[in-house]
Amino acid sequence: MYTVIPLLTGVRNPDQGIMTYQRDYGKPIWLPIYAFLVRGGGRTILVDTGLDEDEVMEPAGFHEQTGLTPLPLSEALAEHGVAPEDVGTVINTHLHDDHCGNNRLFPGAAHFVQRRELEFMRNPHPLDHRYDEYFTEDIEFRVLDGDCEPVPGIRCLLTPGHTPGSQTVLVPTASGDVALPGQCCNEKNFPDNGPAICPGVHTDALAAYDSMQRIKALDAVVLPTHGLTVASMRF
Repeated sequence: MYTVIPLLTGVRNPDQGIMTYQRDYGKPIWLPIYAFLVRGGGRTILVDTGLDEDEVMEPAGFHEQTGLTPLPLSEALAEHGVAPEDVGTVINTHLHDDHCGNNRLFPGAAHFVQRRELEFMRNPHPLDHRYDEYFTEDIEFRVLDGDCEPVPGIRCLLTPGHTPGSQTVLVPTASGDVALPGQCCNEKNFPDNGPAICPGVHTDALAAYDSMQRIKALDAVVLPTHGLTVASMRF
């Protein structure tokens, strides 16, 4: 079994329409950016590495409204007694800048990503401006092809749509499986009733919709990877 701790590495303030396709455009939200610290079986793992430490800026009013404070990833890890050299594995759900911004802090780790994601990052469509090879240019990725188990007990599911190679990471914990989706999503993407809602940002809306239904149907607690309530969760 593993434990999962969200680390708040940054925050932005767009509108809800970025999360939920054709819904709530113009409704301002806080968009937290996480890395997830996963530990167990003698392993220290990060699922995503969050926002570049040099870009951590707290928008006015965020702490006052939420009680939360983003930290550079190395500081957030230190609060849990973890140094960068302790991290042996990094799994990127996808390679947008806010999900791989600190990969280079972990040169000794094994870095995993889906092959389709790596290929798209190297030749992205002009409409998708969130890729910057600066964050990964020195990383030798171990590529995954579809659903697999790169680390004992931890499953990666290919769930494309937000990006061509987005993946969802399933982590077994004492409270059951925890799903970390490689989608642009918050709590509103997973309503209690009805289907999951397609991300507002996607390269393929049909694939994204189908992937979201697959994620919602998992026998797991889903932690929306830009959900504000996720910050206080521990598994």
